[in-house]
Amino acid sequence: MLSIAEKVAFLKETYLLKGVQAKDLEGIAEVAQEVHSTGEQTVFHEGDRGDAVYFVVSGEVKAHRGDVEVVRLEQGKCFGEMAVMDDAPRSTSISSIGDVVLLKINSDDFHRTVCGSVELLQNVLKIVLRKLREDIDRETATAQDMLRAREMQMSMLPMQDLRIEIADGLALEASGECHPAEMVGGDYYDYFLLPDDQVGLVIGDVMGHGFHTGLMVAMAKSCLHTRIKSDHSLSSVMSALNDMVYGFVQSDLYSELVFPPFMSFCYIIVDLKDHTISFSNAGHNFPYHYRANTKQLDMLESNACLLGVMEDQEYETGRSEWAEGDIFVLYSDGIVEAQNKKQEEFGDERLKQLVMDNVSLSPAQLREAILKQVDAFCQGVIQADDMTLMVVKIG
Repeated sequence: MLSIAEKVAFLKETYLLKGVQAKDLEGIAEVAQEVHSTGEQTVFHEGDRGDAVYFVVSGEVKAHRGDVEVVRLEQGKCFGEMAVMDDAPRSTSISSIGDVVLLKINSDDFHRTVCGSVELLQNVLKIVLRKLREDIDRETATAQDMLRAREMQMSMLPMQDLRIEIADGLALEASGECHPAEMVGGDYYDYFLLPDDQVGLVIGDVMGHGFHTGLMVAMAKSCLHTRIKSDHSLSSVMSALNDMVYGFVQSDLYSELVFPPFMSFCYIIVDLKDHTISFSNAGHNFPYHYRANTKQLDMLESNACLLGVMEDQEYETGRSEWAEGDIFVLYSDGIVEAQNKKQEEFGDERLKQLVMDNVSLSPAQLREAILKQVDAFCQGVIQADDMTLMVVKIG
């Protein structure tokens, strides 16, 4: 069995962990499980859920689809690293060739280290970018590659609407939808349960489109869901996301891009017990809050610059109350900036009026009504930006 010191000595020479601080390497070594395989033994099968990343300490493994060998990986190489961003099914099977020693690190353990190490996040992204580029070089069917990337991105979004029953007979319902302008876009939204009868709502937009933005969205989701496990507060989550994006923007990973992939982001916490909301916004469109009691439409205003622009940025927070029948509408700028044949924009006023005219609808119905009106306004014009919309209602 390898000692912690031996694991650290091995891991620091790997491409994925090169440059990572010693304390982070020690933390990884402590959770790394030693796995021994003999002969041609399967490590995992194509289609298995991605739940761990592996390093080859000694010996050799092969990646294969059925009986067709794709590539061999020798000592020092890692595989299964896509699992650190998403638990999507494995794209290939991995089998040992002869006697092999591996280090296996579960995704949750890996995430805890990733969230605190910009160097490690950069290395992960470098490997994924390199693999994607290699795939494109190998594949002549580029459209098929883009389709896979689109499927990966869409799988990061909620698969179904959210409904939570509240003790006093009310229910919170959330419904969202994303329409990328290209095969792979940069919009992201999510809703999830938090401790102490709270619900988290997020929406974000990475500048640009394509692989770079899609991968940034993947890392943002990974960072978000890792951080909320230990501290879901507004300041903690916004700070972690800013540090992650800032590290990437300052690296050489995006030197070829004209516009750095800064990210707008809005995070809302709905407290179901004390009927309050708290929110923070990093340069994203202000969400709408329809107040059923007064029949007014307010904006949740909280100003700060985009994620990744400044290091150690502090993000302003706001707080408000909600009541029965209240509605929240979160959207990306692709909605209000959608253009028709006359190059007129859909605009904020049309969106506001649509919300006010349809407050009796369910979140899913209101979302559908808004997107239908945007589509009719555009008159078939292909849009230049992603469109994302989330509607939340408490009633």
